[in-house]
Amino acid sequence: MIKVGNELIGHKLTNDSTAELSINQVYFNQTLSKVTYVEVHKREASNYKDAVPDHHSSEMLHSIEASGGQFTPDNYPVTDDDRKAHDANGSMIVSYDSLSWEQGSLSLMDTEKEVQSTILVDQNSFAALNKAEVLTEEGKELGKVKEVVINQHGLVEGLELSEGLFTDLLKSDQPFLELNESIQFEHGKVIVPDKYVEKISK
Repeated sequence: MIKVGNELIGHKLTNDSTAELSINQVYFNQTLSKVTYVEVHKREASNYKDAVPDHHSSEMLHSIEASGGQFTPDNYPVTDDDRKAHDANGSMIVSYDSLSWEQGSLSLMDTEKEVQSTILVDQNSFAALNKAEVLTEEGKELGKVKEVVINQHGLVEGLELSEGLFTDLLKSDQPFLELNESIQFEHGKVIVPDKYVEKISK
């Protein structure tokens, strides 16, 4: 089983490009039954070291200008290579299905499978779920979401709940809420049927 917050977010992806990729955010469908998309942070690996300008050497400044460089107000040289690296950095959204697990490592072999961020409009992010209150239909508080547990196929196994900081420090095992179609995520809260409380395990 995989804990999204502790093990998936921040996970570095192996890939065929020169960019360094890591998972920034994870998204779930409306029923919270599976992971649908991930937001991947992309940083182009640099093969050169940052140049340190010699503010007292006009010869060096003229040389950089002649090669196409520019200067910011503090005289930091900005070259074409800098601009290319900046353009290559950023975030992209990919389907979870485009990721592949191999010996505990995630890979994204095709970085061209990016989708438009508008596809996330009806998705639920881990950021929204994290620390969300868990209530019964009658309003009884059961705790807050501490973790979302999934399997390698992206199917959600359940939610690990927190009963409060002091209780968490004293316990090694947290309440675990298995998910099914009767659980809803509405207005930033996880709502479960009253009778479902019995299925919370510790």
